[in-house]
Amino acid sequence: MPFVVSAIATVLLAILAILRHRVRSGGSGAHLIVQSGYAITPTPKMLAAERQDHEDVMRLLEAAIRSSGFFETEAIPLLLSKLRDGQEPFARVHTKVAFGGDEFLSVQEKRVLGLNTRMKYSREFISYFDPKCLKTIEPKSMLENMHLSAFHRVARKRDLVEFRSLGVKRVRIVPVGDARDCGKIKRFKKVYDINDLPELPLPGCTAPYCRCMYEPIIPK
Repeated sequence: MPFVVSAIATVLLAILAILRHRVRSGGSGAHLIVQSGYAITPTPKMLAAERQDHEDVMRLLEAAIRSSGFFETEAIPLLLSKLRDGQEPFARVHTKVAFGGDEFLSVQEKRVLGLNTRMKYSREFISYFDPKCLKTIEPKSMLENMHLSAFHRVARKRDLVEFRSLGVKRVRIVPVGDARDCGKIKRFKKVYDINDLPELPLPGCTAPYCRCMYEPIIPK
């Protein structure tokens, strides 16, 4: 009986891990939010874990932003503050909160900066970036990919902690299974000891951000 209970818990955990990765990154599936008034009421432990995950995501995102060289150094704290304040507990990643503003660039201004003239950019959002870099990047997708990459790194770490707490010994790396999957993952579809996993994203990953997940292996 204890084994059956453990196996059921592991299956449920795997399902929740998949939903957490897909829903918060904007994938298909229901939009799960755990808060008062919904089907699941968060416990103090859940809330504490969510706050810690959010802070870990923001730390990784800040490191990526600062190391990229694409942003105006003095504007980074304001950008991070907007992203931090705009994130709801247990909700999907909300990078778009940084895109808004009261005034928007004209077509001519976008052309001069080297931006896509068909896209809408607020002056406030573009002010976060070093103008010299705008000819080489699409700023909205670039920032969103950074944010999603940070989220998935933290989510995978949380998954492994939960798997270990349930006594999971072996896991496999699982891609999402669509055209955006990185080609590197095809060589890593095998089972690993939970303490001997390759870190994701894999070296040489060609995806905009790694969406792969760790899936627990349930003994038969």
